[in-house]
Amino acid sequence: MLDFKPPKPNTTAIRVAKAIIPLINRLCLKGLTLDVDAESIARLKAIDGYPTALVPNHAARADPAVMFLLSKQLSQQYYYMTARETFDKGRFGGLRSFLLQRFGAYSIVRGTADRNAFRTTRALFSEGDASLVIFAEGEISRQNDTVMRFERGIVQLCFWALDDMAKAEVDKPLYVVPIGIKYHYPQDMWDDIDVALTELEAHILPSTDQTPIERYERLRRIGVAIFKTLAAEYQYNVDETVPLDMHIQKLKEQILSHAEKIMGINSKADVLTRVRTLKNIVDAEVYRDVEQMTEYERKIHEELLQKFQRFYPDLERLINFISITDGYVAEEQSPERFLEVIVRLEREVFGTSKIRGPRVASVRVAEPRDLRECYDTYKAQKRKAVEQVTFELETAVQTLVKGA
Repeated sequence: MLDFKPPKPNTTAIRVAKAIIPLINRLCLKGLTLDVDAESIARLKAIDGYPTALVPNHAARADPAVMFLLSKQLSQQYYYMTARETFDKGRFGGLRSFLLQRFGAYSIVRGTADRNAFRTTRALFSEGDASLVIFAEGEISRQNDTVMRFERGIVQLCFWALDDMAKAEVDKPLYVVPIGIKYHYPQDMWDDIDVALTELEAHILPSTDQTPIERYERLRRIGVAIFKTLAAEYQYNVDETVPLDMHIQKLKEQILSHAEKIMGINSKADVLTRVRTLKNIVDAEVYRDVEQMTEYERKIHEELLQKFQRFYPDLERLINFISITDGYVAEEQSPERFLEVIVRLEREVFGTSKIRGPRVASVRVAEPRDLRECYDTYKAQKRKAVEQVTFELETAVQTLVKGA
């Protein structure tokens, strides 16, 4: 696996980062603040010093910053399992990678047998007392009230660490902790929402169609215009008698099938599983170690990368819209839901989105679970135990998010 980025936590670097995070927060996150209840704080402090997997939902790009702010508030130090591509983002990829590693982040190529990442995770739990932040959804849902299905590999790694501890005759708990993060705007955001809608309308609607209508209908009109443009691009026939939500799901299926056809994949799984599979295939190939390849292997590798370029925009589009449904905003016409959908539409139309704020991140922590309590069950029925614990974690996080 190419260029594994191991954690290199540096106490001084972390201390400096915690000191300047308020400035970075104001400059980059529009002033993000935490709302953590006393019960959640007590639960995290009670298990401080024991190996712990902190498993929050992944609703926004600010989630890692939220967890870092939480570690500062509790005077704790966390490790972070981080997608490999994160280390190379931006013009200052080298500096970014250097700092992330000093803050305790390490890389994983998702969907692969990334042995370095697996080995590091197991060692952090079995040989130390690390608190490790893992976003089990794998991708950002971009929806406050939505928790996508958790990947089962997170729980599997925890049980493998228990195997290591059993072999070494180490008797200590290994906790998994569901965490719910939900964002709120403490100030009136309707003017910002109207400005955003006007910018989108100017880019995708003819001037004759930019008529004054109710705010939700404006949002829906923009969404329908984007949908019809994509339908034409992907040669999808629109039946006006069919509900829009059904069309949205069918269009996702058509886009996904197009990408799978290019890759020669034929899957019967659900859309989320298939999107994850494609993303993992791309990541695994992009981050292969070319230095160890023969000339012929490099040739095949380059051909695969060229093939990926043909459907990568489709994949990014699917990830952007994977959780979206018609009626999400109609169900609850809050500023948060309006802006969640606007962010998706901006990413589709402009290629990027704006951070609007300030925001309050409500963080709620469920009761920690010591995996030793179900280790005997795991030894008897490994797959079933992993799937059951994963489902219970996902359900607990969803409950926290809905109650925040």
